[in-house]
Amino acid sequence: MPLGIDDVQLKEFENVAVEAASKAGSFVLERITSIMEIKSKTDRPGRDLVTDVDRDSQVIISDIITSRFPDHQFLGEEDQTEEVDPAAEFVWAVDPIDGTANYVNGSMTHAVSVALMHRGSPIVGAIWSPWPTSSDGGIVVHARLNGGTKRDGETMQVLEPSDEFNRPVSGRLSALPGNARSVFKFDNRMRGHAGDVRVTGSAAHEMSSVGTGLYQFAIGGVAAVWDFAAAVVIVQEAGGEVMILAPDGSWRDFRGWSQPYTNTAETFKHLRDWRGIMLASHPKTMQFIAENVRFRRPSQIGKLWRRGPWHPHRRRHRRHPA
Repeated sequence: MPLGIDDVQLKEFENVAVEAASKAGSFVLERITSIMEIKSKTDRPGRDLVTDVDRDSQVIISDIITSRFPDHQFLGEEDQTEEVDPAAEFVWAVDPIDGTANYVNGSMTHAVSVALMHRGSPIVGAIWSPWPTSSDGGIVVHARLNGGTKRDGETMQVLEPSDEFNRPVSGRLSALPGNARSVFKFDNRMRGHAGDVRVTGSAAHEMSSVGTGLYQFAIGGVAAVWDFAAAVVIVQEAGGEVMILAPDGSWRDFRGWSQPYTNTAETFKHLRDWRGIMLASHPKTMQFIAENVRFRRPSQIGKLWRRGPWHPHRRRHRRHPA
């Protein structure tokens, strides 16, 4: 448990995260069939979309969090300012709609992600997603440090490998980026053992689905802190592990962003600007994937990592001889 934080506080943080994700999710679902203001954040038409629903969803979440924890810092995908304050001990990382391209096209594969980080490490996460059997159309998967992962009151666990070699197996879902075949090299032991692959367009959905046992593993990104933060604690509290792609192309244990953490403007800027790739799975499956899936062009990873720090003291996985 982080110094100075007890489980009573963590429960309070978790309850607020669930409340914020639920209320924003209900609003997002209500607006899915309405006329939206749709823009692109870049000069690439149809890419990096943002809507008025994204912005309004973030306001709903921000109002709930800041009214309860005025001393905490807020990091949202739709922040409008470039001003950078010193990083606080507690930072909320929020994606008001993860999978906006899906959303504007009427797809139900999208999510609202709310996470609380303490000194760069996620300690609470709540992810709302549309859910057909729910009375209000959505459901929240949530977790807190040392409190387990829950969905509608039920404790969630990652899938255990059913293969004697701990390989992903056919008939179970896995998530990979759409360009996975071009950017990753799958060694011989991995070929034919990626499972039934899905590309959903929502890192929060894919990673959290590992925590609920829907996917046996997920490689997500390139994505931001607010895409991953809630899912990280959801996966970890469901008995899974999360790893991060390091600058040399190896997979490293994830221990938090901006480590060692300092209360400076530079740290907050790192959190805001960071982009990277993460891997989530059961620990045994993780070991197999980390040894047999490699980035094809490690020299290109520097373009990502220049936008944020990585921790130099994490375990490196090397390939075993086939």
